[in-house]
Amino acid sequence: MKNTKINSTLLKNINRKKVLSIIEKGENISRVEIKDLLKKDGKTVTNITNGLIQDNFLISSGYSPHTGGRRRELLKLNPDYGYIIGIHLGVNYVRGILIDFSNQVLLREKIPVSPTESKSSLILKIQKAIEFLLRSKSIPQNKLLGIGFVANGFYDRATGEWINAVNNLNWKNVPIKNILSEQFDVPIFLEDCSRAMALGEKYFGQAQDHNNYIYLDLGLGIGCGIIINDFLFRGSSNIAGEFGHTIVVPNGELCSCGNHGCLETVSSGWALIKNIKEKIEGGVKTQITDLCDGNLNKLDTDMVFQAFLNGDNLATEELILATDYLSISIVNLINLFNPESIVFGGHFATWGENYLSQLKIKIAKNVSPISTSKIKYIISSLGDEAAVLGATSLVRSQYFQINRI
Repeated sequence: MKNTKINSTLLKNINRKKVLSIIEKGENISRVEIKDLLKKDGKTVTNITNGLIQDNFLISSGYSPHTGGRRRELLKLNPDYGYIIGIHLGVNYVRGILIDFSNQVLLREKIPVSPTESKSSLILKIQKAIEFLLRSKSIPQNKLLGIGFVANGFYDRATGEWINAVNNLNWKNVPIKNILSEQFDVPIFLEDCSRAMALGEKYFGQAQDHNNYIYLDLGLGIGCGIIINDFLFRGSSNIAGEFGHTIVVPNGELCSCGNHGCLETVSSGWALIKNIKEKIEGGVKTQITDLCDGNLNKLDTDMVFQAFLNGDNLATEELILATDYLSISIVNLINLFNPESIVFGGHFATWGENYLSQLKIKIAKNVSPISTSKIKYIISSLGDEAAVLGATSLVRSQYFQINRI
């Protein structure tokens, strides 16, 4: 009898999440349309939707246009059911965002930080960002559904401790989950930036209708997030997606992770800048020197790309080398996972087709035609907010995915 009750409750929750997921993708949808998509009888769908309305998940959004038959009531997510905060600890800022239950962004906050800032100072700024978002929109405590927190590096999923952040030198062994849960008394969800970006693309970006895709975070570092059958793949130790630390040059240059010859040592933004600085200091002539006003400390990847567009030999040579290694690595990902799409994100994706078209050509030369016959290449539209939106998705997915992530 007990098992029957458990199974009944589980089935009810599954059906409720399925309906919420359908309505999220098709706002202002009738019960008849839900019935057709869910492949359930009308009575079951009516019972499910009425229960969701009673629990304030859904509200009526009017009726379908009159076409001679019976007008159908339309349903949508209730924006006021609850609110979600996402926090992204970046290299130079803490970024916060507040969304409602219907996925609308209500408010943003951005607080400057330093890569060498103290642990206590970073915690204080994270707390201030959250407090600002709650206070500015007068969000009551009981309406806050959760907080998602993302940063670069590694964390312990069981304890909620952030072990280290690659770009924030003092962000080590921080019990951030306990700190935030004690202050705000809501569920706290943690994730690495690149994996969070992949999830954010599912809820806010170009991959909303894709079930199997790989998100590539291309910038100063290189990471990725892997979505398999609509779920974020983390691996047994929650570090799946360390794409930048796959070895492409045996016995190559020392990487920040301690290994030699990682993809990041030849294809990342920091590698690009390092290699170009060394060649300029060695006497190579390039217009990049003019773009940074002769101050190599000002050199950034955008200057390198601008020089590439201008036909500069050094910039072209270094970008070709970087994309050669990157394309081979992406080919390996495609052969391993057979995704329906590759989403290009991170700062390099903002360079658009001028950069990515060459990368895609190189991928096509090395991958099996069977693997790429239907694959789609997508440029993320989320820009600098990809990680913080992904942070909100960590909370949001609890209400829309059948299994909790």
